[in-house]
Amino acid sequence: MDADNRFIPRSGPMFSRSSPAKAQMATDLAIPILADGGWPALTLRNVAAAANVTPQAIAAWFPSVAAMRAAVAAVYGDRWIRERDNLARTRTFSRDRVRTSSDVAEALLPQSWNEDVYDGIWLTIVEAGRWDETVGAAVATVQDRERDLVRRLLEPSWPDEVERLEREVDLVLAAVRGLRASYAPLRSGTTTVRAGSVLAGLAGAG
Repeated sequence: MDADNRFIPRSGPMFSRSSPAKAQMATDLAIPILADGGWPALTLRNVAAAANVTPQAIAAWFPSVAAMRAAVAAVYGDRWIRERDNLARTRTFSRDRVRTSSDVAEALLPQSWNEDVYDGIWLTIVEAGRWDETVGAAVATVQDRERDLVRRLLEPSWPDEVERLEREVDLVLAAVRGLRASYAPLRSGTTTVRAGSVLAGLAGAG
């Protein structure tokens, strides 16, 4: 499927339309905005247009644009890592006792267009966190949770080798984050050939 024909998701596991919380609703509205236009597009005017209300209505939810962006970063990050956790555990369920680093890395990489879009949005937030301290704090919290996830998935393979386990965690995170950064901006997905070669190298390093 050509990138031009792909759609930006507006429903699914990354959305929480049942919540009345302003930050949750703003994040629902922000997902397609971030996917289409990136961080600069996340403005009161664009969120208001997505909600079919006036910018003043959205401004009543948050004291500033910066506060809205920080809230979206925190809520989206929480949703993103929860979904990554669910998918990774499902994909490695048959390997409860022995999971290789490449197994875990592959489970964390996007395997559908929607997942690729969600990872791209997360990378947009990560980049914004480099110059926005509040957003950066939200990013750091999610990255700590991602590290804990990788550690939990790998721990059964090296239950008594703490140093080895931490090295494997570092390798998996480096490979996964590198592949995300390489491919998500292109909106073309992580190609099977490229991901396969990186994961094969990761398996060899183990």
